[in-house]
Amino acid sequence: MASLTSVLDIAKTALLANQKAINVTSHNIANANTEGYTRQKAVLEPMTAVRYGGLYFGTGVTINSIERVFDRFQGVQIRTATSTLSRYETKGEHLSALEALVNDLDGAGLSSRIDDFFNSFQEIINNPSSYPERSSLLSSASLLTDAFNTIDATIRQNLSSLNKEMESVVKEINSIAEQVAELNNQISGIEVGGMQANDLRDQRDLLLEDLSGMVEISTIESETGQTDVYIGGFFLVTGITSAPLELEINPESPVYDIVSRGTVLNDRITGGSLKGHLEGAAIYDEAEDKLNLLAASLIKEVNLQHSQGYGLDGTTGTDFFAAPAVYTHASSGNAGGAVVANGAVTDYSQLTLNDYEVRFSSASSYTIVNTDTSAVVTQGAYTSGSAITFEGLSFTISDNTGAPAAGDKFEISVKKNAAELIDVAVTDPNAIAASSTLAGVPGDNLNAMALADLKGAALIEGATFNDYYNRIVSDVGFVSSEASGSYDAQSKLVEELKSARESVSGVSIEEEAINLIKLQRAYEAAAKVMATADSMLETLLNLR
Repeated sequence: MASLTSVLDIAKTALLANQKAINVTSHNIANANTEGYTRQKAVLEPMTAVRYGGLYFGTGVTINSIERVFDRFQGVQIRTATSTLSRYETKGEHLSALEALVNDLDGAGLSSRIDDFFNSFQEIINNPSSYPERSSLLSSASLLTDAFNTIDATIRQNLSSLNKEMESVVKEINSIAEQVAELNNQISGIEVGGMQANDLRDQRDLLLEDLSGMVEISTIESETGQTDVYIGGFFLVTGITSAPLELEINPESPVYDIVSRGTVLNDRITGGSLKGHLEGAAIYDEAEDKLNLLAASLIKEVNLQHSQGYGLDGTTGTDFFAAPAVYTHASSGNAGGAVVANGAVTDYSQLTLNDYEVRFSSASSYTIVNTDTSAVVTQGAYTSGSAITFEGLSFTISDNTGAPAAGDKFEISVKKNAAELIDVAVTDPNAIAASSTLAGVPGDNLNAMALADLKGAALIEGATFNDYYNRIVSDVGFVSSEASGSYDAQSKLVEELKSARESVSGVSIEEEAINLIKLQRAYEAAAKVMATADSMLETLLNLR
């Protein structure tokens, strides 16, 4: 009803509403520098009007809600961009480490060692019977094998460190998932009563942004205010429950498998530092494969030529480098009980340096497939313990706890681990086979010339040994530069997106100060209305 008491009521609502709005503004100012805080706004609306004397009179003001001022789409954009940025940053760190490892900037790297090794043969050509030149060759060979060993060992060490970093990241992901699930519980508990859990939502959004830096995520918010989080289509958080990620050793890979409830997610992860680690591991693995091929090719070609010559001591048929250890491995998915062993090189001239797989179609029948070309090499009947020989290689498969089963596979490789295990076999300088004939000892240098000529021969994928290694260096440098450029561009994008978000959701002290003055004036005016109505009411009472 339109009366002095109703005026008092209206003034009262104005006082209370403006007081609450001042609280909101004060909260904004207090959290101006709080990470992840989203500016809040008190939403005022008029109270329901009442009819009196044929007219509608207002009854005051109330706060309908306290809203977070934010753009949901901006949040999604920033999480996606942050995920990509973290991916490039992590990948770039691994590439920088690999680039520093393979570059020959100080003249003591693998490229220089290959040159020194073959140049040492040239010294023997000039003086084939000289002991010092022969000793110098063995020293150059030792430095060369040490360079291979060191690069390979460092790559393996970096992969081990990478796995430890992944352990730390997955642990943090699982911790954040638990916190998000708990915040979901608190938020839904508050908002089911019609209130807004603004500060809790800020905490959750900040956690989701941190999470996106580790792995790319997708989110869905339910009607109850709970946010479900997915990685590669598999939920990490659903409602108030989290499904922690696990890491499992993969015997077929140097890097861990990232597992969610029994499913490997490695191929489903598309962003974040986890993706950068996975890409870094793949690049390390690829570089190691190429290094192994280079080492195996060097061993093959030098040993093949050296074995045709004669040393000062009359020996022939000797290997210059230690014969490569043939890698044999039973697939982790094998159902049978057979084991593979005793791999050896039987003929260097037949070696392809490709990898092979022995595939059993039954307990007594196998096929050998060249996995580099997918071509079938040979087929045969299996007899436990009998030597299987093909393309310069020999190995045996034997029953252990049982015979092989249909579908069982065994990996055979002459190049795997070649860089790790390459070593000089010749220990006596007199055994270096410089002569092409026994009769030519000690003055004949024809075999030494043939060995020196290997330096310029295109013996490995159409390239010389040095050119092939330079390809490895160039490839690493290219992808490193590409990752660096992508990181720089992505950094600018993230900065722009965050700046745009700040313009919408960030707290401006100047704006809040202006708003505070406006609310103060409104509060003072409401108090004046109340004082005026009180005075009028007192005057009215005194008329009696």
